[in-house]
Amino acid sequence: MQLDVSRLVRRVLAAALLALAAEPAGAQVLEVRPVTPAAVGPTLRELRAQQEEFESFRRQRLPHWGGSMSPDRCDETIGRFCYWYEEGDPDPPPEPRAIRDARERLIARLDSAGSAHPHDRWISGQRVRYLVEAERNDDAVAAARECAALDSWCHALQGFAYHAAGRYAEADGAYESALALMSPRERCEWRDLKLLIDEVLMRRYRDMTCEARLAFEERIWWLSRPRMTAPGNDARTEYYSRVMMVRFLEDAPSTYRLDFGPDERELLLRYGWPTAWTRAGGTSSLSAGFSLVGHEPRPAYPFIPPASVLDNPATSDSAIWRSKGVGRVLARYAPAYARRLLPLEHQAGLFRRGDSALVVAAWSVAADTALAAAAAVPGELTAALALTKGAPSDTAIARAASIGTHGTLMAAAPWGSMLLSLEIAAPSRRTLARARYGVRGSDVPGSRVQMSDMLLYEPYEGLPRTLEDVLPHVRSSERVTEGSSVGLYWETYNTNPTGEAIDVSITVVAEDRGGGWLTRALRSLRGVRAQQPITMGMQDVSARVPYAPRSVVVDLATLRPGRYRIEVEQDAGGGNVVRAQRSITVVERR
Repeated sequence: MQLDVSRLVRRVLAAALLALAAEPAGAQVLEVRPVTPAAVGPTLRELRAQQEEFESFRRQRLPHWGGSMSPDRCDETIGRFCYWYEEGDPDPPPEPRAIRDARERLIARLDSAGSAHPHDRWISGQRVRYLVEAERNDDAVAAARECAALDSWCHALQGFAYHAAGRYAEADGAYESALALMSPRERCEWRDLKLLIDEVLMRRYRDMTCEARLAFEERIWWLSRPRMTAPGNDARTEYYSRVMMVRFLEDAPSTYRLDFGPDERELLLRYGWPTAWTRAGGTSSLSAGFSLVGHEPRPAYPFIPPASVLDNPATSDSAIWRSKGVGRVLARYAPAYARRLLPLEHQAGLFRRGDSALVVAAWSVAADTALAAAAAVPGELTAALALTKGAPSDTAIARAASIGTHGTLMAAAPWGSMLLSLEIAAPSRRTLARARYGVRGSDVPGSRVQMSDMLLYEPYEGLPRTLEDVLPHVRSSERVTEGSSVGLYWETYNTNPTGEAIDVSITVVAEDRGGGWLTRALRSLRGVRAQQPITMGMQDVSARVPYAPRSVVVDLATLRPGRYRIEVEQDAGGGNVVRAQRSITVVERR
């Protein structure tokens, strides 16, 4: 501990030491203790009063919000609060200048007190809280670094500030340091996820000891990351930052003008804290004469995956990760880098290499003006592909060295079902285009011959003989222009090493028209033999390699705009029949 000792006290100490040196042995000397000078600036009691004045000032000057306050809108009623989520609601109006100025005056007082008393938890916490609220994130990081409390508080405070600044790897490290300094009981309370998980997970979770929960929680947080390919786990640091905000508000006045209770705590931990406030007309139990509305950032996405995804990530589909989610959404998160989370136009395929899987993914962001503009600026856009079975140790990530509006990525992982996350990000534009869903090996039980996924490629002179040959030509979309042709590439595994004939049938099925399967196939693709789909026989010439590449170009010139399914069936005889399919959308030529 460092003490600021005044000049007068230092002189007294020096005189006492000289007197001590001059005294004979056995003499008694008056002990002189340094005295901490009186605090400069407001006392803690005065700071608390000034904070109360600011919150009261804010409540009385909040702008009016024009949205509906009907009780029917409540997705949930949590204690004293009505919560709803609707992306179509009008944005809250800008915060009045008078409130911003009042906050800055409070921050200035907290800054002065924080510099004088860096060991005080309340001052340091409220100082960082209001700096983040004012979107002065770099100043919040600097203030958190000035914290000098001796326990876990300062590390946690730095984690909060780093998270607000978008420095998620540093936030992760700071929170880990804080947790390491906590008592086992406090650490268990910090990590508790009971408010965020579904009933299936809850039944397992509450029966575990705190130590046993650690691996369970790690898997949850790994699969919860909006960007699996970014450094740091911002899903976890978001939750820990919510825990910190609970700590701030437990010992401070709430904007709601209510005592901070279990209901507000639950709202905060599940959905985050409001970043904007408004007043709505009418009366309520919240305040006399008007209601207070807290606005969390939007869009906010489902925070924690359900038990089915946690148990088997390959069961996931894109609907689970949308803002509406599937079923009741227990918790939401609005990452600052993804104020726009877009579906990614892409195509992906799974191929086998012994005990490993190769996943090829081709993508395009040319249709989005913001991402297309970002692609023109070096370093503005990033592309990465992650494959995971649910833990960091089994995750493979491939990144693009250079990036334009479209590209192709390939990653290798142990063979088996897994979660794919293809992510094209422009953080400075707060935009993320993402495809996230489960991919599975297409092994057919009982068949010796097996088959890969099928890739669509742009026809070129010649036919691809290997996966590497087709990569530069893979289509980044499953949309096909009317009147064109499309190349199909797939691989066949476990063929007879001496060579064998395999019958290959290719059909195109209209998904949006009536009629039977064969009727639709014949109507969809002309130029076929009467009463049967396209059929061709070929001799396997890949006797000395573990897989046989196949490719063909199909003329789709006669297809009308609509949704179709291309099906490839291979029959090696003896019950060795395997199939692959891919949907396409034929669009009008412009």
